[in-house]
Formats: sequence, C-alpha cells, structure tokens
Amino acid sequence: MLGLDNRIAKEQESFVLTLRSVRWPEDLPALTTFDTAFTTDRVYRVIQTEGSFVLKEESANPPLRKVYPLTNVAEELQKVDYRVVADLGGFIGGFAAAKYEAWNRRVVLWHLYVAPQHRGQGIGRTLLDAVMTFARSTAARCVWLETQNINYPAIQFYRRAGFRLCGLDASLYDPQGPSGEEIALFFVHDLV
Repeated sequence: MLGLDNRIAKEQESFVLTLRSVRWPEDLPALTTFDTAFTTDRVYRVIQTEGSFVLKEESANPPLRKVYPLTNVAEELQKVDYRVVADLGGFIGGFAAAKYEAWNRRVVLWHLYVAPQHRGQGIGRTLLDAVMTFARSTAARCVWLETQNINYPAIQFYRRAGFRLCGLDASLYDPQGPSGEEIALFFVHDLV
C-alpha cells in the first residue's frame, strides 16, 4: 500500500495532523466508536423523469441528523487496499479507506469521516488527497464513491473537491427500512 511509511505532517491552528496507516489492533476501539454523525438543514430531493433526473435543493425542517454505524468497520478495513487515519497527537481526527478494482481501473472510496469537532479544518481534504495519491499509484482512471441525497454536507465537500455526479440508484435503500427516503448518489473524480 502506498503511503504506509510516509508520514505527512500538517500544522493547523491548534494541532499537528499526521497521516498514517491504521494500526492493528490498537486503532480499532477508536475506529469502531468514531462519531460519523452529520446534521444538515438542507437535502437534495431527486426528481426523476423517464430519461433523466435532477437534484433539487430543499430545506430540512427540522434539521436532519444521521449516524453511519461502523459496526463492521474492522472487517471492512481488512478488505480494502488503502486505509489511513488523521492522527492529531494520539487522537484519531478522521480516517479514509479505499479499494482498487482492477477490472475497471477505479478506486472506490469506502469511508471518509472527520470527527465533528475537527470538520472544516482541512482534514477531510488531506485524507481525500491521500486517497487520490493512492489511486494514481495504482494507475486508476478514477475515484468513485456513493453517498445519499440527504448527505448535503458530503455532496458539497465532494463537489468542491472536483467530483461530479455520475448516477443514482433509487432502489438501493429499502423505503421501509431505517434509510427512509434515501437515494444513493454516485460521484466520480476522473484521474486521466
């Protein structure tokens, strides 16, 4: 894996950020209890026609809160090719995990989370840059990811980072399940 021995230090206002590989098993307690929640006062409603779809920004009143459970994160992280944490002096402030798929030469971003108290400080972008570096090292043609229409903060983050919407799956989530009216949105960042 690229970057496992490379330590990238980035001085921020009140902390030093070091990217490093996940350490087994000592990082697992922090990763399995990592705060993945987000709250948003905006969502995207997916408007579908026979041959297209449009995302329409709407207010969420009351604000929507969602938590992504990481109950299987240890198993998932063992299946990916690249996993990195943002170490803030012994505190894991974020992590990312990605897998290279050789059959279509794309890297799939499985996880990218930043602790709520450290969002907006460049940690997410630093983690994403590390994933992009990994993707380029594999000769991947793109980085691909899935998020949901209700995850307005993530959609804005990925768009600012150069990702473009490339598709959706309106049937991925069970409308009777805990995901409710969520629709899977797919984004891609071309590397070639």
